Amino acid sequence: MARIEPLPGLIVATLRALGVTGQPPLVLAVSGGRDSRVLLHAATRVWPAEALIVAHVQHGLQPAAEDWLVFCRDLADAAGLRFEARRLTPRDGPGVESWARQQRYLALADIARAAGAGLVLTAHHANDQLETAQMRRLRGAGPLGLAGMRVVAPVPGAPDLRLVRPFLTAARATLAGYAGEHDLDWVEDPSNRDPRFLRNRVRARLDEAIERDETTLWRGLATIDEMQREADRRRAMAERDLQSARLQLFNAPTEVGAGGLSLGERGGSAGAPAAVQDSLSRAVLARLPPARAAEALRAWLAGLGCRMPSRARLGEISRQLLEATGSEGRVWHDGRWLLRYRDRIDSLAELPAPLAPVAFRWDGETELVVAGVRFSFRVLEPGRLLDPSLASVGAAVTGGPGLDMGLAEQRLRTGTLLLDHGQRNDRIRVAPGGRSRSWRNLLQERGIPTWLRRALPVIRDDQARLLFAAPFGCNHPGPQAAGADSPEAPCDTGRQVVVSWLAPAHLRHWL
Repeated sequence: MARIEPLPGLIVATLRALGVTGQPPLVLAVSGGRDSRVLLHAATRVWPAEALIVAHVQHGLQPAAEDWLVFCRDLADAAGLRFEARRLTPRDGPGVESWARQQRYLALADIARAAGAGLVLTAHHANDQLETAQMRRLRGAGPLGLAGMRVVAPVPGAPDLRLVRPFLTAARATLAGYAGEHDLDWVEDPSNRDPRFLRNRVRARLDEAIERDETTLWRGLATIDEMQREADRRRAMAERDLQSARLQLFNAPTEVGAGGLSLGERGGSAGAPAAVQDSLSRAVLARLPPARAAEALRAWLAGLGCRMPSRARLGEISRQLLEATGSEGRVWHDGRWLLRYRDRIDSLAELPAPLAPVAFRWDGETELVVAGVRFSFRVLEPGRLLDPSLASVGAAVTGGPGLDMGLAEQRLRTGTLLLDHGQRNDRIRVAPGGRSRSWRNLLQERGIPTWLRRALPVIRDDQARLLFAAPFGCNHPGPQAAGADSPEAPCDTGRQVVVSWLAPAHLRHWL
Protein backbone atom coordinates (compact mmCIF):
# COMPACT_ATOMS: atom_id res chain seq x y z
CA MET A 1 0.00 0.00 0.00
CA ALA A 2 1.40 3.37 -1.02
CA ARG A 3 2.39 5.71 1.76
CA ILE A 4 0.19 8.80 2.11
CA GLU A 5 2.18 12.01 2.42
CA PRO A 6 1.82 13.88 5.73
CA LEU A 7 -0.45 16.72 4.56
CA PRO A 8 -2.87 14.57 2.51
CA GLY A 9 -2.76 12.15 5.44
CA LEU A 10 -3.90 14.93 7.79
CA ILE A 11 -6.98 15.43 5.63
CA VAL A 12 -7.87 11.73 5.81
CA ALA A 13 -7.15 11.46 9.55
CA THR A 14 -9.20 14.57 10.36
CA LEU A 15 -12.21 13.36 8.40
CA ARG A 16 -11.98 9.89 9.97
CA ALA A 17 -11.83 11.40 13.45
CA LEU A 18 -14.92 13.40 12.51
CA GLY A 19 -16.73 10.16 11.74
CA VAL A 20 -17.06 10.82 8.02
CA THR A 21 -18.00 7.67 6.14
CA GLY A 22 -17.77 7.15 2.41
CA GLN A 23 -16.52 10.03 0.30
CA PRO A 24 -19.07 12.85 0.62
CA PRO A 25 -18.63 16.15 -1.24
CA LEU A 26 -16.05 18.52 0.25
CA VAL A 27 -15.89 22.26 -0.37
CA LEU A 28 -12.29 23.53 -0.55
CA ALA A 29 -11.91 27.23 0.28
CA VAL A 30 -9.28 28.35 -2.24
CA SER A 31 -8.09 31.95 -2.36
CA GLY A 32 -5.21 31.20 -4.73
CA GLY A 33 -2.55 31.81 -2.08
CA ARG A 34 0.09 29.22 -1.22
CA ASP A 35 -1.70 27.62 1.72
CA SER A 36 -5.01 27.07 -0.05
CA ARG A 37 -3.10 25.92 -3.14
CA VAL A 38 -1.51 23.21 -0.99
CA LEU A 39 -4.95 22.25 0.37
CA LEU A 40 -6.31 21.82 -3.14
CA HIS A 41 -3.37 19.70 -4.29
CA ALA A 42 -3.31 17.54 -1.13
CA ALA A 43 -7.06 16.92 -1.27
CA THR A 44 -6.83 15.61 -4.82
CA ARG A 45 -4.32 12.98 -3.62
CA VAL A 46 -6.83 11.37 -1.24
CA TRP A 47 -10.34 12.31 -2.43
CA PRO A 48 -12.14 11.61 -5.72
CA ALA A 49 -12.34 14.57 -8.09
CA GLU A 50 -16.11 14.29 -8.49
CA ALA A 51 -16.54 14.88 -4.75
CA LEU A 52 -14.39 18.04 -4.55
CA ILE A 53 -15.71 21.57 -5.08
CA VAL A 54 -13.21 24.41 -5.39
CA ALA A 55 -14.82 27.51 -3.84
CA HIS A 56 -13.44 31.01 -4.38
CA VAL A 57 -14.78 34.25 -2.86
CA GLN A 58 -13.85 37.40 -4.74
CA HIS A 59 -13.97 40.32 -2.28
CA GLY A 60 -13.08 42.97 -4.83
CA LEU A 61 -10.60 44.54 -2.41
CA GLN A 62 -7.54 44.26 -4.68
CA PRO A 63 -6.99 45.38 -8.28
CA ALA A 64 -5.97 41.84 -9.21
CA ALA A 65 -8.98 40.18 -7.54
CA GLU A 66 -10.56 39.12 -10.83
CA ASP A 67 -7.25 37.68 -12.00
CA TRP A 68 -7.11 35.55 -8.84
CA LEU A 69 -10.58 34.21 -9.57
CA VAL A 70 -9.49 33.21 -13.07
CA PHE A 71 -6.32 31.62 -11.62
CA CYS A 72 -8.38 29.48 -9.22
CA ARG A 73 -10.81 28.49 -11.97
CA ASP A 74 -7.89 27.38 -14.13
CA LEU A 75 -6.50 25.31 -11.23
CA ALA A 76 -9.84 23.58 -10.81
CA ASP A 77 -10.19 22.95 -14.54
CA ALA A 78 -6.69 21.50 -14.74
CA ALA A 79 -7.48 19.09 -11.88
CA GLY A 80 -10.90 18.18 -13.29
CA LEU A 81 -12.71 19.68 -10.30
CA ARG A 82 -15.96 21.59 -10.05
CA PHE A 83 -15.45 25.33 -9.54
CA GLU A 84 -17.80 27.77 -7.80
CA ALA A 85 -17.16 31.47 -7.19
CA ARG A 86 -19.01 34.27 -5.46
CA ARG A 87 -18.33 37.96 -6.04
CA LEU A 88 -18.89 40.41 -3.20
CA THR A 89 -19.59 44.10 -3.55
CA PRO A 90 -16.32 45.68 -2.39
CA ARG A 91 -16.15 48.11 0.50
CA ASP A 92 -13.45 50.05 2.26
CA GLY A 93 -12.84 51.78 5.56
CA PRO A 94 -12.83 50.64 9.20
CA GLY A 95 -13.91 47.08 9.82
CA VAL A 96 -13.11 45.84 6.34
CA GLU A 97 -11.29 42.78 7.73
CA SER A 98 -14.30 41.80 9.81
CA TRP A 99 -16.65 42.40 6.89
CA ALA A 100 -14.51 40.34 4.50
CA ARG A 101 -14.28 37.44 6.94
CA GLN A 102 -18.00 37.40 7.68
CA GLN A 103 -19.04 37.65 4.05
CA ARG A 104 -16.48 35.06 2.98
CA TYR A 105 -17.92 32.43 5.32
CA LEU A 106 -21.48 33.24 4.30
CA ALA A 107 -20.50 32.85 0.65
CA LEU A 108 -18.74 29.53 1.35
CA ALA A 109 -21.84 28.33 3.20
CA ASP A 110 -23.98 29.28 0.20
CA ILE A 111 -21.71 27.29 -2.10
CA ALA A 112 -21.72 24.28 0.24
CA ARG A 113 -25.52 24.19 0.52
CA ALA A 114 -25.93 24.51 -3.24
CA ALA A 115 -23.54 21.56 -3.71
CA GLY A 116 -25.19 19.44 -1.02
CA ALA A 117 -21.97 19.49 1.03
CA GLY A 118 -21.87 19.64 4.81
CA LEU A 119 -18.10 20.22 5.16
CA VAL A 120 -16.00 23.25 4.23
CA LEU A 121 -12.20 22.78 4.39
CA THR A 122 -9.75 25.65 4.87
CA ALA A 123 -5.95 25.73 4.93
CA HIS A 124 -5.43 27.34 8.35
CA HIS A 125 -2.22 26.05 9.91
CA ALA A 126 -0.35 26.16 13.24
CA ASN A 127 1.15 29.59 12.64
CA ASP A 128 -2.32 30.96 11.90
CA GLN A 129 -3.47 29.44 15.18
CA LEU A 130 -0.77 31.22 17.14
CA GLU A 131 -1.43 34.50 15.34
CA THR A 132 -5.15 34.25 16.06
CA ALA A 133 -4.59 33.61 19.77
CA GLN A 134 -2.14 36.53 20.00
CA MET A 135 -4.54 38.89 18.20
CA ARG A 136 -7.34 37.94 20.57
CA ARG A 137 -5.04 38.44 23.54
CA LEU A 138 -4.23 41.95 22.34
CA ARG A 139 -7.95 42.65 21.98
CA GLY A 140 -8.59 41.52 25.55
CA ALA A 141 -10.40 38.26 24.78
CA GLY A 142 -11.39 35.92 27.59
CA PRO A 143 -10.54 32.22 27.99
CA LEU A 144 -12.88 31.13 25.21
CA GLY A 145 -11.29 33.50 22.72
CA LEU A 146 -7.74 32.64 23.79
CA ALA A 147 -8.48 28.98 23.06
CA GLY A 148 -7.98 29.81 19.41
CA MET A 149 -9.40 27.96 16.44
CA ARG A 150 -10.68 24.39 16.46
CA VAL A 151 -9.90 21.69 13.93
CA VAL A 152 -13.66 21.24 13.52
CA ALA A 153 -16.17 23.99 14.27
CA PRO A 154 -19.47 25.34 12.91
CA VAL A 155 -19.12 27.59 9.89
CA PRO A 156 -19.50 31.17 11.22
CA GLY A 157 -23.00 32.33 10.39
CA ALA A 158 -24.01 28.83 9.24
CA PRO A 159 -24.07 26.49 12.27
CA ASP A 160 -25.66 23.70 10.21
CA LEU A 161 -22.36 23.29 8.33
CA ARG A 162 -18.95 22.24 9.65
CA LEU A 163 -15.70 24.07 9.10
CA VAL A 164 -12.71 21.68 8.97
CA ARG A 165 -9.08 22.81 9.35
CA PRO A 166 -7.01 19.65 8.74
CA PHE A 167 -3.65 21.48 8.73
CA LEU A 168 -4.08 23.23 12.08
CA THR A 169 -1.31 21.15 13.67
CA ALA A 170 1.11 21.64 10.76
CA ALA A 171 3.58 24.53 10.65
CA ARG A 172 3.60 27.07 7.85
CA ALA A 173 7.05 25.80 6.94
CA THR A 174 5.58 22.33 6.30
CA LEU A 175 3.07 23.75 3.82
CA ALA A 176 5.84 25.78 2.18
CA GLY A 177 7.97 22.64 1.87
CA TYR A 178 5.07 20.72 0.29
CA ALA A 179 4.50 23.53 -2.24
CA GLY A 180 8.17 23.51 -3.20
CA GLU A 181 8.38 19.72 -3.44
CA HIS A 182 5.42 19.59 -5.84
CA ASP A 183 6.43 22.71 -7.77
CA LEU A 184 3.11 24.44 -7.08
CA ASP A 185 2.36 27.96 -8.22
CA TRP A 186 0.16 30.46 -6.41
CA VAL A 187 -0.74 34.15 -6.20
CA GLU A 188 0.55 36.65 -3.66
CA ASP A 189 -1.91 38.99 -1.94
CA PRO A 190 -0.12 42.31 -1.30
CA SER A 191 -2.45 43.05 1.62
CA ASN A 192 -0.67 40.27 3.55
CA ARG A 193 2.28 42.66 3.91
CA ASP A 194 0.24 45.76 4.74
CA PRO A 195 1.21 46.88 8.29
CA ARG A 196 -2.14 48.63 8.71
CA PHE A 197 -3.70 45.23 9.45
CA LEU A 198 -3.21 43.85 12.95
CA ARG A 199 -2.73 40.26 11.75
CA ASN A 200 0.22 41.28 9.58
CA ARG A 201 1.92 43.09 12.46
CA VAL A 202 1.36 40.12 14.77
CA ARG A 203 2.64 37.71 12.11
CA ALA A 204 5.85 39.67 11.64
CA ARG A 205 6.60 39.66 15.39
CA LEU A 206 5.83 35.96 15.77
CA ASP A 207 7.93 35.03 12.73
CA GLU A 208 10.88 36.85 14.28
CA ALA A 209 10.37 35.00 17.57
CA ILE A 210 10.09 31.62 15.84
CA GLU A 211 13.20 32.33 13.79
CA ARG A 212 15.15 33.01 17.00
CA ASP A 213 13.72 29.93 18.74
CA GLU A 214 11.79 27.37 16.70
CA THR A 215 10.21 25.91 19.86
CA THR A 216 8.21 29.15 20.25
CA LEU A 217 5.54 27.82 17.90
CA TRP A 218 5.07 24.48 19.67
CA ARG A 219 5.17 25.98 23.16
CA GLY A 220 2.51 28.44 22.04
CA LEU A 221 0.37 25.62 20.67
CA ALA A 222 0.73 23.65 23.92
CA THR A 223 -0.57 26.67 25.83
CA ILE A 224 -3.50 26.93 23.43
CA ASP A 225 -4.27 23.22 24.03
CA GLU A 226 -4.50 23.93 27.76
CA MET A 227 -6.73 26.92 27.09
CA GLN A 228 -8.96 24.78 24.91
CA ARG A 229 -9.52 22.27 27.71
CA GLU A 230 -10.43 25.10 30.08
CA ALA A 231 -12.58 26.66 27.37
CA ASP A 232 -14.48 23.38 26.92
CA ARG A 233 -15.37 23.39 30.62
CA ARG A 234 -16.49 27.02 30.52
CA ARG A 235 -18.33 26.56 27.26
CA ALA A 236 -20.37 23.68 28.67
CA MET A 237 -21.41 25.86 31.60
CA ALA A 238 -22.11 28.81 29.30
CA GLU A 239 -24.35 26.64 27.11
CA ARG A 240 -26.32 25.52 30.15
CA ASP A 241 -26.73 29.13 31.28
CA LEU A 242 -27.71 30.17 27.76
CA GLN A 243 -30.35 27.48 27.51
CA SER A 244 -31.86 28.57 30.80
CA ALA A 245 -32.09 32.16 29.48
CA ARG A 246 -33.73 31.35 26.15
CA LEU A 247 -37.26 32.64 25.61
CA GLN A 248 -39.70 30.34 23.86
CA LEU A 249 -41.23 32.76 21.35
CA PHE A 250 -43.18 32.02 18.21
CA ASN A 251 -43.39 33.89 14.94
CA ALA A 252 -46.53 35.83 14.25
CA PRO A 253 -48.44 34.54 11.21
CA THR A 254 -47.37 35.53 7.73
CA GLU A 255 -50.45 37.73 7.47
CA VAL A 256 -50.33 40.12 10.40
CA GLY A 257 -53.34 42.07 11.57
CA ALA A 258 -55.88 39.87 9.82
CA GLY A 259 -59.34 41.07 10.75
CA GLY A 260 -58.06 42.88 13.83
CA LEU A 261 -56.92 39.62 15.43
CA SER A 262 -53.47 38.03 15.28
CA LEU A 263 -54.14 34.45 14.31
CA GLY A 264 -51.93 31.54 15.25
CA GLU A 265 -49.35 33.50 17.23
CA ARG A 266 -48.69 30.66 19.60
CA GLY A 267 -47.83 27.15 18.55
CA GLY A 268 -49.12 23.85 19.80
CA SER A 269 -51.28 22.62 16.93
CA ALA A 270 -50.63 21.17 13.52
CA GLY A 271 -49.13 23.75 11.21
CA ALA A 272 -48.20 26.02 14.11
CA PRO A 273 -45.16 28.26 13.64
CA ALA A 274 -41.81 27.07 14.92
CA ALA A 275 -40.29 28.50 18.08
CA VAL A 276 -37.71 31.24 17.76
CA GLN A 277 -34.49 30.41 19.58
CA ASP A 278 -32.45 33.62 19.39
CA SER A 279 -34.20 35.66 22.10
CA LEU A 280 -32.93 35.73 25.66
CA SER A 281 -34.26 36.84 29.03
CA ARG A 282 -32.36 39.73 30.54
CA ALA A 283 -33.62 38.84 34.02
CA VAL A 284 -32.19 35.31 33.87
CA LEU A 285 -28.79 36.45 32.62
CA ALA A 286 -28.60 39.34 35.10
CA ARG A 287 -29.01 36.91 38.01
CA LEU A 288 -25.83 35.06 37.02
CA PRO A 289 -22.41 35.99 38.43
CA PRO A 290 -20.85 38.56 36.05
CA ALA A 291 -18.21 36.14 34.72
CA ARG A 292 -20.81 33.50 33.86
CA ALA A 293 -23.14 36.06 32.30
CA ALA A 294 -20.25 37.22 30.12
CA GLU A 295 -19.52 33.68 28.95
CA ALA A 296 -23.21 33.10 28.21
CA LEU A 297 -23.24 36.25 26.07
CA ARG A 298 -20.14 35.02 24.24
CA ALA A 299 -21.84 31.69 23.57
CA TRP A 300 -24.88 33.55 22.24
CA LEU A 301 -22.72 35.67 19.95
CA ALA A 302 -20.92 32.58 18.68
CA GLY A 303 -24.29 31.04 17.81
CA LEU A 304 -25.12 34.18 15.83
CA GLY A 305 -21.91 33.77 13.85
CA CYS A 306 -20.29 36.87 15.36
CA ARG A 307 -16.63 37.32 16.15
CA MET A 308 -15.75 37.19 19.82
CA PRO A 309 -15.71 40.72 21.26
CA SER A 310 -12.79 42.20 23.15
CA ARG A 311 -13.10 42.50 26.90
CA ALA A 312 -13.92 46.19 26.59
CA ARG A 313 -16.48 45.55 23.87
CA LEU A 314 -18.10 42.77 25.86
CA GLY A 315 -18.34 45.17 28.81
CA GLU A 316 -20.30 47.61 26.65
CA ILE A 317 -22.55 44.82 25.36
CA SER A 318 -23.22 43.68 28.93
CA ARG A 319 -23.92 47.25 30.06
CA GLN A 320 -26.47 47.87 27.31
CA LEU A 321 -28.17 44.47 27.42
CA LEU A 322 -28.02 43.54 31.10
CA GLU A 323 -27.19 46.49 33.32
CA ALA A 324 -28.78 49.65 31.87
CA THR A 325 -31.96 50.79 33.61
CA GLY A 326 -33.76 52.14 30.55
CA SER A 327 -36.41 50.16 28.71
CA GLU A 328 -34.10 49.40 25.78
CA GLY A 329 -30.49 49.15 24.69
CA ARG A 330 -28.67 48.49 21.47
CA VAL A 331 -25.08 47.76 20.44
CA TRP A 332 -23.58 47.28 16.96
CA HIS A 333 -21.18 44.34 16.88
CA ASP A 334 -19.60 42.51 13.95
CA GLY A 335 -22.31 43.32 11.43
CA ARG A 336 -25.31 42.86 13.74
CA TRP A 337 -27.44 44.92 16.07
CA LEU A 338 -27.66 43.43 19.56
CA LEU A 339 -30.95 44.66 20.99
CA ARG A 340 -32.82 44.73 24.27
CA TYR A 341 -36.38 45.81 24.87
CA ARG A 342 -37.57 45.44 28.46
CA ASP A 343 -36.65 41.88 29.47
CA ARG A 344 -36.04 40.61 25.96
CA ILE A 345 -32.63 40.40 24.25
CA ASP A 346 -32.38 39.70 20.53
CA SER A 347 -30.42 40.63 17.41
CA LEU A 348 -30.95 41.80 13.83
CA ALA A 349 -28.62 42.25 10.88
CA GLU A 350 -30.19 45.67 10.26
CA LEU A 351 -32.92 47.78 11.78
CA PRO A 352 -36.00 48.36 9.63
CA ALA A 353 -36.17 51.80 8.05
CA PRO A 354 -39.04 54.13 9.03
CA LEU A 355 -41.80 54.27 6.42
CA ALA A 356 -42.24 57.41 4.34
CA PRO A 357 -45.83 58.36 3.34
CA VAL A 358 -46.81 57.03 -0.12
CA ALA A 359 -50.17 57.54 -1.88
CA PHE A 360 -51.74 54.58 -3.69
CA ARG A 361 -55.07 53.15 -4.86
CA TRP A 362 -56.66 49.78 -4.29
CA ASP A 363 -58.52 48.40 -7.30
CA GLY A 364 -59.54 45.02 -5.95
CA GLU A 365 -56.14 43.29 -5.98
CA THR A 366 -55.78 40.30 -3.65
CA GLU A 367 -52.16 41.29 -3.00
CA LEU A 368 -50.52 44.66 -3.43
CA VAL A 369 -46.95 45.90 -2.88
CA VAL A 370 -46.67 49.57 -1.96
CA ALA A 371 -43.12 50.97 -1.63
CA GLY A 372 -41.84 47.50 -0.76
CA VAL A 373 -44.61 46.81 1.80
CA ARG A 374 -46.81 43.83 0.95
CA PHE A 375 -50.51 43.73 1.79
CA SER A 376 -53.16 41.07 1.38
CA PHE A 377 -56.82 41.99 0.69
CA ARG A 378 -59.51 39.33 1.13
CA VAL A 379 -63.07 40.17 0.15
CA LEU A 380 -65.82 38.62 2.30
CA GLU A 381 -69.46 38.36 1.38
CA PRO A 382 -71.97 39.85 3.86
CA GLY A 383 -72.28 37.92 7.10
CA ARG A 384 -69.18 35.79 6.50
CA LEU A 385 -66.39 35.57 9.06
CA LEU A 386 -62.70 35.60 8.13
CA ASP A 387 -62.46 32.12 9.64
CA PRO A 388 -65.36 30.00 10.98
CA SER A 389 -63.25 29.19 14.04
CA LEU A 390 -63.50 32.86 15.03
CA ALA A 391 -67.29 32.76 15.49
CA SER A 392 -66.99 32.23 19.24
CA VAL A 393 -64.31 34.90 19.47
CA GLY A 394 -66.52 37.32 17.55
CA ALA A 395 -69.44 36.57 19.85
CA ALA A 396 -67.32 37.16 22.94
CA VAL A 397 -65.92 40.45 21.67
CA THR A 398 -68.95 41.97 19.97
CA GLY A 399 -71.95 40.34 21.62
CA GLY A 400 -73.09 38.30 18.65
CA PRO A 401 -71.78 35.66 16.25
CA GLY A 402 -71.43 35.97 12.51
CA LEU A 403 -70.09 39.53 12.42
CA ASP A 404 -67.82 40.58 9.56
CA MET A 405 -64.21 41.18 10.62
CA GLY A 406 -63.04 43.56 7.85
CA LEU A 407 -63.64 47.04 6.45
CA ALA A 408 -66.49 48.06 4.19
CA GLU A 409 -65.25 47.69 0.63
CA GLN A 410 -66.48 51.17 -0.27
CA ARG A 411 -64.13 52.73 2.31
CA LEU A 412 -61.11 51.32 0.46
CA ARG A 413 -62.32 52.08 -3.07
CA THR A 414 -63.21 55.75 -2.58
CA GLY A 415 -60.32 58.07 -3.38
CA THR A 416 -56.60 57.75 -2.75
CA LEU A 417 -55.18 55.72 0.13
CA LEU A 418 -52.03 56.59 2.03
CA LEU A 419 -49.36 54.18 3.26
CA ASP A 420 -47.88 55.72 6.40
CA HIS A 421 -46.45 54.89 9.81
CA GLY A 422 -48.41 55.34 13.01
CA GLN A 423 -48.61 58.61 14.96
CA ARG A 424 -48.82 59.14 18.71
CA ASN A 425 -52.37 60.52 18.48
CA ASP A 426 -53.71 57.64 16.31
CA ARG A 427 -56.48 55.59 17.83
CA ILE A 428 -57.72 52.20 16.69
CA ARG A 429 -60.66 49.95 17.51
CA VAL A 430 -59.35 46.40 17.04
CA ALA A 431 -62.79 44.71 17.17
CA PRO A 432 -66.19 45.86 15.92
CA GLY A 433 -68.10 47.53 18.74
CA GLY A 434 -65.08 47.59 21.01
CA ARG A 435 -63.57 50.67 22.59
CA SER A 436 -61.07 52.88 20.82
CA ARG A 437 -57.49 52.56 22.04
CA SER A 438 -54.35 54.64 21.60
CA TRP A 439 -52.04 53.14 18.95
CA ARG A 440 -49.05 54.00 21.14
CA ASN A 441 -50.51 52.30 24.22
CA LEU A 442 -51.39 49.18 22.24
CA LEU A 443 -47.79 48.94 21.03
CA GLN A 444 -46.51 49.31 24.58
CA GLU A 445 -48.87 46.63 25.87
CA ARG A 446 -47.84 44.29 23.08
CA GLY A 447 -44.15 44.83 23.86
CA ILE A 448 -43.13 46.14 20.43
CA PRO A 449 -39.83 48.06 20.70
CA THR A 450 -39.52 51.68 19.66
CA TRP A 451 -37.05 50.94 16.83
CA LEU A 452 -39.74 48.87 15.07
CA ARG A 453 -42.77 51.11 15.54
CA ARG A 454 -42.17 53.59 12.70
CA ALA A 455 -41.62 50.66 10.33
CA LEU A 456 -45.08 49.21 11.02
CA PRO A 457 -47.43 50.16 8.17
CA VAL A 458 -50.75 51.92 8.57
CA ILE A 459 -53.26 52.78 5.83
CA ARG A 460 -55.26 56.03 5.86
CA ASP A 461 -58.06 57.19 3.59
CA ASP A 462 -58.10 60.42 1.57
CA GLN A 463 -59.20 62.32 4.68
CA ALA A 464 -56.29 60.97 6.74
CA ARG A 465 -58.60 58.69 8.75
CA LEU A 466 -56.98 55.49 9.99
CA LEU A 467 -58.24 52.36 8.22
CA PHE A 468 -55.62 49.76 9.11
CA ALA A 469 -52.67 49.61 11.52
CA ALA A 470 -50.21 46.72 11.71
CA PRO A 471 -49.96 44.55 13.69
CA PHE A 472 -53.48 45.11 15.06
CA GLY A 473 -55.57 45.05 11.91
CA CYS A 474 -58.50 47.07 10.62
CA ASN A 475 -59.87 50.07 12.48
CA HIS A 476 -63.48 49.04 13.10
CA PRO A 477 -66.49 51.31 13.70
CA GLY A 478 -67.82 52.00 17.16
CA PRO A 479 -71.18 50.84 18.53
CA GLN A 480 -72.86 54.24 18.05
CA ALA A 481 -71.02 55.73 15.10
CA ALA A 482 -72.36 58.95 13.63
CA GLY A 483 -73.22 59.71 10.00
CA ALA A 484 -71.41 58.63 6.90
CA ASP A 485 -68.88 61.45 7.21
CA SER A 486 -67.78 60.48 10.71
CA PRO A 487 -64.27 59.02 11.17
CA GLU A 488 -66.08 56.06 12.73
CA ALA A 489 -68.81 55.65 10.12
CA PRO A 490 -70.35 52.15 10.43
CA CYS A 491 -69.66 49.52 7.83
CA ASP A 492 -72.49 49.10 5.34
CA THR A 493 -74.19 45.79 4.81
CA GLY A 494 -72.20 45.11 1.65
CA ARG A 495 -68.97 43.21 1.18
CA GLN A 496 -66.16 43.47 3.68
CA VAL A 497 -62.40 43.48 2.98
CA VAL A 498 -59.92 41.95 5.38
CA VAL A 499 -56.58 43.77 5.15
CA SER A 500 -53.37 42.05 6.29
CA TRP A 501 -49.72 43.03 6.29
CA LEU A 502 -47.45 40.34 4.84
CA ALA A 503 -44.72 40.86 7.41
CA PRO A 504 -41.06 40.07 6.61
CA ALA A 505 -40.01 36.79 8.21
CA HIS A 506 -37.20 38.29 10.29
CA LEU A 507 -39.61 40.67 12.04
CA ARG A 508 -42.52 38.34 12.78
CA HIS A 509 -41.34 37.12 16.17
CA TRP A 510 -41.29 40.76 17.36
CA LEU A 511 -44.98 41.12 16.58
